[in-house]
Amino acid sequence: MKIQRLFIYPVKSLRPVEVTAAEITNEGLRFDRQYVLVKPPTEATGGLAEHITIKWNFKLGLFHTEIDQSWSKLIITHSRASEYVRLAVPLTPSPLSLLNAATYRVSIFGTEAPGIDMGDEAANYFTHHLGIDARLLYIGGDGRREIPGSVYIPKHYQAISIAVNDRLQPQRIRFADAAPLLITSTASEEDARLRLPPAARGEDIIVRFRPNVHVDVGNEQKPYDEDEWGALSIQSKLDSAQEVSVRCLFRTTRCLSLNADLDSGNMITANRQLYGLLSKDRRTNQNHPHRPVFGQYACAGPSGAILRVGDEVKVTEHMDRSVTPMSAGSPLQPLKPD
Repeated sequence: MKIQRLFIYPVKSLRPVEVTAAEITNEGLRFDRQYVLVKPPTEATGGLAEHITIKWNFKLGLFHTEIDQSWSKLIITHSRASEYVRLAVPLTPSPLSLLNAATYRVSIFGTEAPGIDMGDEAANYFTHHLGIDARLLYIGGDGRREIPGSVYIPKHYQAISIAVNDRLQPQRIRFADAAPLLITSTASEEDARLRLPPAARGEDIIVRFRPNVHVDVGNEQKPYDEDEWGALSIQSKLDSAQEVSVRCLFRTTRCLSLNADLDSGNMITANRQLYGLLSKDRRTNQNHPHRPVFGQYACAGPSGAILRVGDEVKVTEHMDRSVTPMSAGSPLQPLKPD
C-alpha cells in the first residue's frame, strides 16, 4: 500500500491543491483549511459569521486553487467566469498586513475560531461570483480551533481532545469540519465509480470526496476495508529514519457535497448522485445510521514530518466499529479545561 494522492484545501469548500508532498502539523496538513468564506454576522446569527459551505452552495466547486512556484501566493480562479476571473491572496499573510483588519467569530459544528478579514478585493470577488455577501477570512488567534464532539456523537457539544499516541501533542484543527485529516482508499474509490452509469466512470470522483490522503491499496484490501483501520504507519520513501504514525478516528459520514457537479456548479444529475448511490448499503456508522460512510477521519504525527506520494502505508491496528468519546480506550476524549 502506498500514498497515491495528496490534497490540501487552502480555502474550505473550494477545489483542492493536489501536491506531491505535504507537511504534517498539529492542526492537519500545512495550509489546509486556513481560509474560510463567510456571510457577515447578523443579529440572527448571534454575532457569528456563518461559514459558506459546498454542502449547500455547489457554486464553490467552480473555484480552482493553486499555489505559485514561490509558495507565497494562493491563486484562485473561477472556471466559468468571463470577468473577475482570478484572485491572488497571500498563502501565509504577514501579521503586519492583518494588523488593522476586522475579525469575526466563526462557528463550525459548535466550536469557534477567530477569522481575520482579507479585505474588500477578496470580498468583492466572491460576492460577485456567488451572488451573496461574502467575506474571505484567514484563521486568527493561535491558528487553531477545538475539535467538535457533535460530529462524533450527535448533540454532544463539548469539544474533544485527540492525540496520535501518548508521546505526541494533542491535536486541533483550523476550519476543517471535525478532524485534522481525511483518508480514503483506491478500492473504495473504484467501488463508488462502478455505481455510476458507464458514461460517467471516467470522472475523477475522488475530488468529490475531498480527502487529504488517498491510499493505493492495490489488491491487498477490499473496498471499505478502511472502515476497520485503527492505526497506520507511513514510511518515507526518501528518509528511512522518518516514520509517521496515523490514528484513525471515525468512519466519515458524508453530506450532500457528494452531489455537487464541480464542472457546472449545480447539483449533479440523479444517476450520478453519490450520496444516494452510497446510501443503499454504506450506512455503516452506527452513530449516524441515516448517512453513508466513505473514508476515515484521522490525525497524524509527528508535527514537521513530510508525507509524500509513494510513501509506504501499513495498517498496524484494526477496530471493528467507529469509536466515540464514550468508547472505552478511545483516542477521542472530552476536552479538559486549561
